[in-house]
Amino acid sequence: MNYYQSAKCPEIPVRNADFGFDEIPKYWMANDPLMTHYFTGLSTLFPEGEAFFVRAVRSLRGKVKSNQDMDVKIGAFIGQEAMHSREHHAFHLSAKKHGLDPESLEDFTGKILGFIERNTSPKTRLLITTALEHYTAVLVVEMMRSVNEFMTDDNIRDLWLWHSVEETEHKAVAFDMYEYLYGKGLSAYIPRVTVYGASLALISVASVGYQFVLMKRDGQWPSMKSLGQFSLFAVKSYRRFIPKFLDYLRPNFHPDDDDASELVMQTKKTLGMS
Repeated sequence: MNYYQSAKCPEIPVRNADFGFDEIPKYWMANDPLMTHYFTGLSTLFPEGEAFFVRAVRSLRGKVKSNQDMDVKIGAFIGQEAMHSREHHAFHLSAKKHGLDPESLEDFTGKILGFIERNTSPKTRLLITTALEHYTAVLVVEMMRSVNEFMTDDNIRDLWLWHSVEETEHKAVAFDMYEYLYGKGLSAYIPRVTVYGASLALISVASVGYQFVLMKRDGQWPSMKSLGQFSLFAVKSYRRFIPKFLDYLRPNFHPDDDDASELVMQTKKTLGMS
């Protein structure tokens, strides 16, 4: 895979990747339906979710134009998120041959986010973005560290690793934008943690719900072995996730507090990415 990248923002390069998903196996995660459908369900949140993030930062971008560095980073954030949406959507289209139709879950996600967008303020939409960017930033560290090893297809593995690298590169953009616009005081902190709790609840329900929709479409219900494997994986993962999720509640929290640079460097080397 070649990653053609823009040099406009060296810290957050926009890489144009095209993975190609013609030969994706049905069960590409640990050769297991339950594991595969969990990650496919999570993936279906990305195209519409990241389009929502892009609209959220664009709606307030005019207010930060005087900060040239921030404006350049926002442009790079938009570029990276657009690429993620495109490639995850391409993956979902490939799964149609297995009769799973993850694209319909994308559409449902779009309807939920459309309702939220119509009924919330630009500030709240930016906060949803900062909340879910932190959620994703926590998950992708584990993806780079070990979860990708369960993936039996190289294209899928590279998709998730590429996405993971770029999430770490732009994880602070929306948060910095929020603090620039609304400050760091109590009036900024209370809405930040309130929206964070609601956002985590929503994405948790959606990802598990989508997993079981895909299982039903597949005509598969987990065997005790599969359920045990997934449960063990979930418990181990969330023991590491929960302290990181709770970090967001600290009044002095910043996304860059968690330094994953060494892991990112190793992952870039694996992908042949600069």
